[in-house]
Amino acid sequence: MALIDLDKIIVKRTILGIRCTVCGGNLVVSPKKSVTSHLARILSLGTARAEDYECETCKKRYVLL
Repeated sequence: MALIDLDKIIVKRTILGIRCTVCGGNLVVSPKKSVTSHLARILSLGTARAEDYECETCKKRYVLL
C-alpha cells in the first residue's frame, strides 16, 4: 500500500471553457496581480473585479474582467 504525502499535492483552479489564444493551454489563476487589474478596479470604483490568469504551458498572462 502506498503512502501519499499531502504537503506535495498542489491543486490549481483552472478556468473551464477558456483556453490560451497562443497555444491552447489551460488558464490558471495567477497569484501576482498586474498593474492593469489594479487600475481597472480603481477606475471602476470597485464594481469590476479584474482577475489575473496565466497559461500553464506558455506562461502568457491574461486579465479577465
